[in-house]
This record gives sequence, structure tokens and C-alpha cells, in this order.
Amino acid sequence: MTSTRTATATGAGPSAAPPPALWRQRNFAALWSAHTVSQFGTQLSLFVLPVLALATVGATPGQLGLVSAAETLPFLLVGLPAGALLDRWDRRRVMVAADAGRAVALGAVPLGHALDVLSVPLLCAVAFVTGLFTVFFDIADQAFLPEVVGRRQVADANGRLEFSRSAAELAGPGLSGLLLQWVTAPLVLLADAASYLVSALLLGAIRPPRPAAAPAAGADPRPPAAPERMRTRIAEGLRFVLRHRALRSLALATAVANLAGLGGALSALLPAFALRDLGLSPGRLGLALMLGNACALLGALFTARLVRVLGLGRLLLASRFLPCLGVLLLATAEPGRAVPTLAAAAGLMACGITAYNIAQVSLRQAVTPAALLARMNASVRFVIWGTLPLGAAAGGLLGSAVGTRPALWVVAGVALLSLLPLLLTREVRALRDFPDDVEE
Repeated sequence: MTSTRTATATGAGPSAAPPPALWRQRNFAALWSAHTVSQFGTQLSLFVLPVLALATVGATPGQLGLVSAAETLPFLLVGLPAGALLDRWDRRRVMVAADAGRAVALGAVPLGHALDVLSVPLLCAVAFVTGLFTVFFDIADQAFLPEVVGRRQVADANGRLEFSRSAAELAGPGLSGLLLQWVTAPLVLLADAASYLVSALLLGAIRPPRPAAAPAAGADPRPPAAPERMRTRIAEGLRFVLRHRALRSLALATAVANLAGLGGALSALLPAFALRDLGLSPGRLGLALMLGNACALLGALFTARLVRVLGLGRLLLASRFLPCLGVLLLATAEPGRAVPTLAAAAGLMACGITAYNIAQVSLRQAVTPAALLARMNASVRFVIWGTLPLGAAAGGLLGSAVGTRPALWVVAGVALLSLLPLLLTREVRALRDFPDDVEE
């Protein structure tokens, strides 16, 4: 049966004229603008918060780890219930409220600095509250996009959103460093808070099509069923992901990749390897990463075209392999050629991760009924984000035990294992394109 929501959002059924180009759609323009402003503000915080903690509060590296953990902890604590709730709530309103909440939370940092009460516990509290709102925002965001553009254009729309994120990651560190030369770190965070408020205003202007009302004739005279219990709704989302072979394969592959990748083991090994073993300065490391991150723009620009040329299944495999190749190249770096080697390794990882994320998120959205989108996203994120703290801890312990370079070879091997779920799942390997519709 064709989804009522899908047919309404795309403008018509399968035989209708194609929808207008994304750049001509007012709702998507507002969503894209909000996403872009918010991403640039987020990059300011990612760079400035560690500087603030070290320079103003005198935090130790272990305390910096606590601040980072506090920001991702909400995905493990409330990710699944959030998905169940967001399949009932108005997703646009949740995103507006989450942006406003993040703005208020970040505003507590300059206020605490002005009152001379800034501390590591306060930064942890701000990070946790910001992460809590981010959980609801991110899950609602991925479930809301098909309502705005329709499933037929969701891959192109994800490509544009990913392009903005990649551009923010590329320009964010340099912009943050420039701002820190002019104003203090707490004031820079006000810019991020302002970006969330601008994003909330833009999201508030979106008016997505609403599903057509069911005809009164022939309506079921029985009273509506009692609302499902939270546990039942969470279990339904998990069952859908675990029973759907493509979704299960994507979740497992991404979880293994995150265990080894930039948010996991590699996040603990890369700084020590680059600064201590290769003798790079923080500035030269930043230059290498900035040059490499530029390749993320290529992944964002050409993913949709590569799907048409290679097929979706082959693109997923190729984009999952590129970061593995990047880690292998990173492990070969020597002091005399450290910057170009790190830049090339970061480029392979950035390009592959960007293309993979566009493809796998779009596929998840394309195969999931509208009523399950939020719970599907929450279930998948619970699985793939749960490996990040485990990977970071394991990477640090392994680097201390055997050295950073041998540990990188181990990480590269683990990263290669992320290919297996995709290779062993025919439903993924054989994909040529994104499904046009989904059974409700």
C-alpha cells in the first residue's frame, strides 16, 4: 500500500510529474539554511570548549574526556525513548524547542564566566544538557526530512545537508582560531548560542504538507485503541531494525566502523601519534586535518551521481572501504612526510565517511514506514553511538600497551571488519538505487 504521507509530501502518486528542484522548494531552503547555520555554530563550540576548559578552568586531559563523554551519554540514556516519543510528537516543533534549549544551555557558559563560577562540573552539565537536546533534534531531523522533500528526493537533500556539515568542519577550526584572537572563549560561545536561535527561527518558518484526512465514509465505528506503552513502542522500533536485513547490516557495519574510527579508537590514538611520534606541532596537525577534510566536500557533491554510476550497494562498499584505507595509510606516516601523509589519510576518511553517511541515512529513510522513522533512527543511533566510548577507551589502553603505531595497525584491521556485514548481505550488495516507495 502506498504511504499517504509519502504521496502527499512528494506532491502526487507514482504517475505524477516529478517534484520541483530542491532549490525551488521553500521548506527545504529553510531547513537547509537552519542546518548550515547550526553546523557552523557547532564547530565553534567543538573547538572553543577544550580551549576554555584548559585555559580558564585548568582542566586535565581526563577532565576533558569527562566533558566529551557527558555530551554523548544522552544518546545511550534516552535515545530509544526519544524515538518512541518522536513518532507521536510534531517533529518540527521538537527541533525548534531543541535549538532553543541548546542556545540557553550554551549561554550558561559565558554567564558562569562572568559570575566567576565556571568549573569542570558546570561544563559537564552544559555538555550533558546540550547533548540531551541534540538527541531529540537529530532523531527528529532525520525523520522530518522525508516529510519536507518526499522520499524521491531524500538522497539529494541529504547530500546538500552533508555538504553544509562538511563545509563547517573544514572552516570551523580556522574561524574559531580567528575569533579567539579578537574575543574571549566565552564570548565565542555566544555566537554558537545565537546560531541555534537563528536555526530555530528558520525551522519555525517551515510548513510541510500534512497527510490528507481519511474520508468519513466507511470509517471504523470502533473506538480507537488505547495508546501503546513506551516499552512496546521501543521494542517495535528495535524489532523493525533487527528484522530488516539491510538496516541490520548497516547498523552493524557502522557500529564496528565507529568502534575503530574518529569517534572511537582513532580519537584516542591520532593526537598522540601525530604530536609525539611524528613530532608535529598542533598547528601543523590542524593544517593536515583541514586539508584532508576538504575531501568531504567531494563526497557530499558526488554521492548522488556515484549512486547512478556504481549502484547504491557498490557505493556503500566503496565508501566504507575508503576510511579503512585511510587508517592503513596513517599507520605508515613518518616524520619527514607527516603532513602530506596525514592529509591524504584524512582525505580518504573524510570523503568515504561523507559519502557513506549520505547513502546509508538515505537508504534507512527510504525503506522505513513514516510511522516508524523516529524509532528506527533512535534504534540505529543507539547501536552505532554505543561503540564510541568503548572504542576510545580501548584505543587508549592499546596504545599505552603496545605503542601508537602498532595500535593503528590493529585499528585498521578492525575497520576492515566493518565491510563484512555489507558483503554478506545480498539485500545491500544488489541495491541499484533507493526505493521509490515503502510498504506501510
